[in-house]
Amino acid sequence: MRKKSFITMMAFLICASLILAGCSKSNSPVSNPEEEKEKEVVVAIYRDGAMEELDAATYNGPHFLYKMIYEGFVEDGGNGQILPRLATSWDISQDGKTYTFKLRKGVKFSDGTDFNADAVIFNLKRWVNNDRHSVLTSVNVESMEAVDNDTVKIVFKNGAYPILTELTYPRPVRFLSPASITEVPGDVMGKFTKPVGTGPWMLESYTKDQEFTLVPNPYYWGEKPKVDRITFKVITDGQARVLALQSGEVDILGGDLIGKIPMESFLELKNSGAFETFTKGTMCSHFIAFNQDVAAFQDKNVRLAMNYAINKKSIAENLFDNLGLEANGLYQTGVPYTTPENNYGFSNDKEKAKQLLEGAGYTDTNGDGIREKDGKNLEFNFMLSTEEFPEWKPLAEFVQSEFAAVGIKVNLNILDKNGYEDATMNTKAFDIVLMRTSSDSWVPHGSLLEMFTILSTSNAAKVWYDEGLYNNIIKTLNTVDETERQKNYDTVFKFISEEALTIPIYYPITSFAVNTDKIAGFEIGVNNYAPIEWQKLDVKE
Repeated sequence: MRKKSFITMMAFLICASLILAGCSKSNSPVSNPEEEKEKEVVVAIYRDGAMEELDAATYNGPHFLYKMIYEGFVEDGGNGQILPRLATSWDISQDGKTYTFKLRKGVKFSDGTDFNADAVIFNLKRWVNNDRHSVLTSVNVESMEAVDNDTVKIVFKNGAYPILTELTYPRPVRFLSPASITEVPGDVMGKFTKPVGTGPWMLESYTKDQEFTLVPNPYYWGEKPKVDRITFKVITDGQARVLALQSGEVDILGGDLIGKIPMESFLELKNSGAFETFTKGTMCSHFIAFNQDVAAFQDKNVRLAMNYAINKKSIAENLFDNLGLEANGLYQTGVPYTTPENNYGFSNDKEKAKQLLEGAGYTDTNGDGIREKDGKNLEFNFMLSTEEFPEWKPLAEFVQSEFAAVGIKVNLNILDKNGYEDATMNTKAFDIVLMRTSSDSWVPHGSLLEMFTILSTSNAAKVWYDEGLYNNIIKTLNTVDETERQKNYDTVFKFISEEALTIPIYYPITSFAVNTDKIAGFEIGVNNYAPIEWQKLDVKE
């Protein structure tokens, strides 16, 4: 009897264990390491992401990160298209001053809080009517209100034609979660805590000056990313970025605002067969700006002479092996409202340059190869930074030799990005400086304001200030009639060209090298501020 009971009990235990095993199998499938492996893309970036400062209402950190994390009412679709984003539609009054936006419903920030009209007003209050943003026509606001939970009405002080375009910019016109701002009494900006937006990506981790990782926003309303994370590795040196791609440390290299490929390395990568290379034209221009407080530059003949001294064709064809174009004016062909008659540069003519300098009173009296006037050498400090644009060093060295050929001595001063930005935006601590224009939806309107308006940060213009020029720029931006606007732009561009207020030298391209053995779906983005179609990136199985 005891034996029978024992057998019965054993049978029960075996059945129970089988049942439990079956339950365990149905709830916890056997893990497959290959199936669970996350898809990660690693990108080289030339600078820190400044995540602790990446407030949507500021200018801190790389432009493109704002577009990955934050969204605005509208987005730049390229070729003049303005696409709906957090606004599904909008109405503009006949005088161009009142904009009524219908908001996309059901959108959440990446922290799970709701995006609505109140969140829009909260964000707008942090940047409108702030002199820091005076280069925007959309900063001047008379009133704004949340009509209902899904409708916002903004009345601007002027019916400037670029307002809607400006609302596509990466910053400061995008929306962050009000929950990411700690209230500070008397300060509309409050205290920024972390970047939280409605965009397709959100911050996962950040190690300052080393790397940061973005992962998909689980609440994103639009097209979902195909990869699980994008890690950006900070590598400030251009050649070190190339080595990182070659060693497999990173998968993607390039992009004007990410980490440009040095010119001498691009062809090497292209010809190696180990990587796929991609190029695309830009609407950006590289040029030399004068510090107008330097006495010599008050003489137009000196500015003209320095324009004639440089062989721009040789820069594009010989120095950069036709990766880009010679500059024929401050803006590239194709920038709205530019024409060959209103936007032009000066051909290379060193004899004419010498004649202009002699006419301005600069001669080489002691035979040292440097012209002088009133006992003072025609000598300038030439400032640049190579972190964002590695090609600026050979470009500056070429320009240095061109100036020397006509009796002008320039001393190269290479700064890191922070020092460069401080000098150009705040202290004006340079004689001449290599600069770039803004690009894409920023040109020409935003670019003109950025360069030829008195900035609150320095009480000077970034490039040059002339009251008549400034007034004509403002007049042009507020011109509703298209024909009249073109005439006004003709006046603006011709003045910049005729007065030689800059030295246009090179029209760059944007370039990438990609490890396509691993990466699939790579496409260059619509503009420099959205340099890669991040959502289309995938990792091959």
